[in-house]
Amino acid sequence: MKRFCIVITFLISLTASAQDLLMQSGTFNRCDPDIFYDSGGDAGAYGSNENIVTTICAENAGEFIILNFTHFSTQLNTDILTIYDGDSTAAPLIGSYSGVVNPGFVQASDTNTSGCITLEFISNDTGTTTGFAAEIFCAVPCQTITPTISAVPAVNGSGVIEVLPGTSIDFTGSATFSDDGTGATYDWNFGNLDTGTGLTGTSIYNNPGTYTVSFSATDTNPQGCTETALVSVLVLEPIITINNSAYAESSYSPEELIENVLVSGGCSAVDNFSYQVNGTPTSLTTKSYGYFTRGGAVNFPFEDGIILSTGRAHPAGNVSNGGALVTFNNGQAGDADLEAALSQTNTNDATFIKFNFVPTSSTISFRYIMASEEYDGSTECSFADSFAFLLREVGTTAYTNLAVLPDGTPVSVLNINNSGVCTANPAFFEGYLIGETNYGGRTVVLTATANVIPETTYEIKLVVADQGDSIWDSAIFLEAGSFILGGELGDDITIMAGTAECLGQSIDLDTQAPSANHVWYLDGVEIAGETNSVLNVTEPGEYSVDVVFSGSCQTSDSVIVEFKPSPIANVPPDINQCDPSGTGFAEFDLTQNDAFVLDTQDAADFVITYHLTAQDAIDNVGAIVSPYTNISNPQTIHVRIADVTQTCFETTFFDIELFNLVINPVLDLVVCDDDSNDGFAPFDLTSQDIGILGAQPAADFEVTYHLNFADADGDTGALVSPYTNITSPQPIFVRVESVSDDTCYMASTLSVFNLTVNYQALATQPTNMEVCDDISNDGISTFDLSTQDLTILNGQDPLIYNVTYYESQANADAPINAIANINAYDNITNPQTIHVRVEDPLYPACYGYTTFDLIVLPLPAVLVPTPLYVCDDDGDGFGQFTLTDKN
Repeated sequence: MKRFCIVITFLISLTASAQDLLMQSGTFNRCDPDIFYDSGGDAGAYGSNENIVTTICAENAGEFIILNFTHFSTQLNTDILTIYDGDSTAAPLIGSYSGVVNPGFVQASDTNTSGCITLEFISNDTGTTTGFAAEIFCAVPCQTITPTISAVPAVNGSGVIEVLPGTSIDFTGSATFSDDGTGATYDWNFGNLDTGTGLTGTSIYNNPGTYTVSFSATDTNPQGCTETALVSVLVLEPIITINNSAYAESSYSPEELIENVLVSGGCSAVDNFSYQVNGTPTSLTTKSYGYFTRGGAVNFPFEDGIILSTGRAHPAGNVSNGGALVTFNNGQAGDADLEAALSQTNTNDATFIKFNFVPTSSTISFRYIMASEEYDGSTECSFADSFAFLLREVGTTAYTNLAVLPDGTPVSVLNINNSGVCTANPAFFEGYLIGETNYGGRTVVLTATANVIPETTYEIKLVVADQGDSIWDSAIFLEAGSFILGGELGDDITIMAGTAECLGQSIDLDTQAPSANHVWYLDGVEIAGETNSVLNVTEPGEYSVDVVFSGSCQTSDSVIVEFKPSPIANVPPDINQCDPSGTGFAEFDLTQNDAFVLDTQDAADFVITYHLTAQDAIDNVGAIVSPYTNISNPQTIHVRIADVTQTCFETTFFDIELFNLVINPVLDLVVCDDDSNDGFAPFDLTSQDIGILGAQPAADFEVTYHLNFADADGDTGALVSPYTNITSPQPIFVRVESVSDDTCYMASTLSVFNLTVNYQALATQPTNMEVCDDISNDGISTFDLSTQDLTILNGQDPLIYNVTYYESQANADAPINAIANINAYDNITNPQTIHVRVEDPLYPACYGYTTFDLIVLPLPAVLVPTPLYVCDDDGDGFGQFTLTDKN
């Protein structure tokens, strides 16, 4: 929005954002978030005597400009802004604006190949006003948006949701976007004053009537690209619908009703129509024929079909008339063919449709019901409103009436009733005042059949008439699709239509032409070896068939087959939790197992419920609500996972169990001190976890260690392992806590174990013991090992510490096989290492170890030297000798 300020004591210079565009002559490439202003900019006014042409184009190829004017004020009829759909003033004119008439939302048209918008502003010299401002957007053409609606209850084949009053309908919308749906918004109008946003919505329909539900998908394109899907909701009374405007078939002509509702299959279309009816196809409330659906009459045997009546069709259904008579004179003549067939006279108000057809099998049949106001317990005995299905081969004159009972009796109120006065064939009479229609009574479902010659043209006339008067209407209901000429597969079998089976089950496709040759296809690929009229289907796809009745008569049909997703009930884990009350009863959140049951399955496709018994899960009854309080401990819970229609399901189970935490006793942790013997050592506290937990799963619980109960109970001051003691022995307190619930824990009020550092015995290494060998010089000598004790103990109390000697380290570590005679020990090798163990008998694990060697030195060998000779120079008998010469 353009902003203005009042200058009071100082001037403010005119400024604009670096990317905003002030009106000036030239062509400029701009996109949002830029703003287009008059020449005065954000806070100023435009100038007098301006004549400026500005062309604004998008920044990127393929885009076009949209301007959204947020402010507009010029001098009326004198200062004029003219906008052109293109890149110059020669482009088509969008409009001229002055005064306060805001141009609003202006965009380049589809035919504007440049995507630009040109603006020309001319002002005079009589003054100025605040001018204008517009947001600049760059847009691309709308992408293709295809919204769809599904619902529970489902949309039927006619695109209508039929429900009874008070029904809640769950709607789900979806949309495909040819480009990008990121940021799209979704809006609902449920047709009953309810609205909503998002992809889903729920609305309750309390009152009978027809409601149009719209679902709109809008993308983020600045021009606001929106597409809307529609579906009709028909809120029914417990009675059939007749010629309801929610169904397009209600406005069908007689030809369309025969071709598109009654007849199915065959090689050629029906033709050569003639008929006598009252009213035009669009005279929904007054015509004598039309289209019906089961509506809210849940027990009416036909889902939909054609009605032919002797008066007006519409009043026979739609709204219960409280027992009032359905009686209208439709002004039509009687029917001579009907009178001839039934040996009657004086028929009136006849409605008939006649047409030709060519059967492709040797029999034809269709299903029907007769209903009449003459069913009141007595009138049927005096009047005989009747009808007939008259069949003959084209080129012949004699009709055969197909509307007969198995014994050939013509169907009429006189021949079928249970009045007690003129009762006739009561087995074929459904009853009086059933309520599914506004007629007084009706027959059971009857079937008209005839043997025919394939590929021969036949004429059939469907006719109903009053007899004896023109009041108290009667009607014939013909089931849709029941006049089968052969070779048809029927409607698509889909999830939306509610006709799909569960995946894993099978569906039979039947052309009802067993005498014809068949070629079956799945998704366009021939299915080898399948040539019969019935195909057993176990996988989804489009199935098609070529049905060859003869060389000149063949037909094809196709059908989409869907299967509802069959869920897999993955086995969930048991739920174990703390028993804070100690009573054995507590609430369990069963839904935490939803994800385990689903695994990779889409939660939107399935419903998960929990039950007390396997049979309840199978029957889908007695679902329990989470959170759930157990009634035994442990207790088995049964799970049902089903598709949204609750027809495809699988079950499984798990246990819920409450437990009391246990801190199991463990032995003290005892270590030997190091050589410093300062009383401190590191301890691996976690080595106690397994013993403390016992049978409790280590993955479910955390064990922490503390110096006192207060810390353990408050979950503070947890010791980090390895931990060095501060006293010896040092008591340790323990906390065991559930990893999934920090309120579920147990803290030891007394220490669970101690940390003890025992004194380390020290063994000081003495010097080796050496002795000279004896005259045998055999390297063996006797040693008094005990002479080394004081050196090895090095001040340690010999009354506390024992010194023992061994011939190997393994024996010293064991300790085993100590040298017994330490005071007179003969070495066994020379030299020989002696292994020493020093220990306090109270703490034998904390022993010291050292070694020294026993060495026996050999005796020296003495040789007799040769004499030393010197000359006696002076003859005195004495001389000087160097004795070392004999070494």
